[in-house]
Amino acid sequence: MHGLDVTLERPDDPSTQVRVSRRGGREVPVRLRLLGYDGCEFESDQKFAVGEPVNIHIYRMGSIRARVVSRHRRIVEAEFDKYCPV
Repeated sequence: MHGLDVTLERPDDPSTQVRVSRRGGREVPVRLRLLGYDGCEFESDQKFAVGEPVNIHIYRMGSIRARVVSRHRRIVEAEFDKYCPV
């Protein structure tokens, strides 16, 4: 196993590790605060409306559809779409 680079590939810009796509495809970098089975919580400078559908992209893990369920200042809580095909 000589000469094998076993380090994980990482994006150059940390803001690309988690992104949220809004309707129309516009992507917004966010800071992930909490990730759970049913949903997540992220921080963003952008305003999100309760009920707004979003796609959450996590670097090297993929993406999942979600819906914003609450917003308090910069903190947004989203619930994952339970019927999202993988």
